[in-house]
Amino acid sequence: MERLLIAIPSYNAKPFLKATAGRIPWGAFPTDIAPEVFFIDNASQDGTQDEICHIRQELEAAGIPTQALLRSRNQGYGGSMKAALDAAVEGGADYLAILHADGQYAPELLPSMLEQLRARPGVALHFGSRLTGRPLAGGMPLYKYAANHALSCLQNLLLGARLSEYHSGYRLYRVALMAGLPYRNLSDGFVFDNQIIWLILDRGLGVSESTIPTHYGAEKSHVPRIATPLAILGHLGLYLLHRWGIRRSHLYAGQEST
Repeated sequence: MERLLIAIPSYNAKPFLKATAGRIPWGAFPTDIAPEVFFIDNASQDGTQDEICHIRQELEAAGIPTQALLRSRNQGYGGSMKAALDAAVEGGADYLAILHADGQYAPELLPSMLEQLRARPGVALHFGSRLTGRPLAGGMPLYKYAANHALSCLQNLLLGARLSEYHSGYRLYRVALMAGLPYRNLSDGFVFDNQIIWLILDRGLGVSESTIPTHYGAEKSHVPRIATPLAILGHLGLYLLHRWGIRRSHLYAGQEST
């Protein structure tokens, strides 16, 4: 039996959280997969933490194991990703899925995405790509569509990769391949999702993707429109200096921070 940890990071997501968790198709997972849920709240102020407690009771009553990290201080999106990876590594999970609390990524696709990762032994990360589908029809703002395309094309050009995008947060990790990476050295901000791909590629591990539908509804984005692209470009420059041997960085070459 293999274990799947489904991490649900949240920040002021009370209106969406119960519906998102309720859409996870528990009966569609293979019989040799044991799923459990890990809620991570980043100091929400809208009652999200109380909602997590209620949802956990319902899931536990249905036989789904849960755990939660309810923070009193916001430690950033990247901080939540590190906590999820830590929980998967330390808890002995085989796979880690990241499912955002606001329902923007379809929980119904988790079983099929997991099967695609399991079918590729050398792949450390499988993610759902919005840009290979019809993101504008799904409500993606035009500025995000243009910025995602531009940044992804630039990264492919400089890294010699062929990924359709780098910014989707719908991700499944093979924990055994992630355990030895210094992911804790990476940013606590939104640039983490780009950095972890660079780190995986730097180690010669595989990244795969599949098309997912795009949904933008009433949820509020907490990603800064200007600061995040600038941070991606700045950190990309630092990574390229490391990759080209001009200025080695502990973020990618050093020991994992504690």
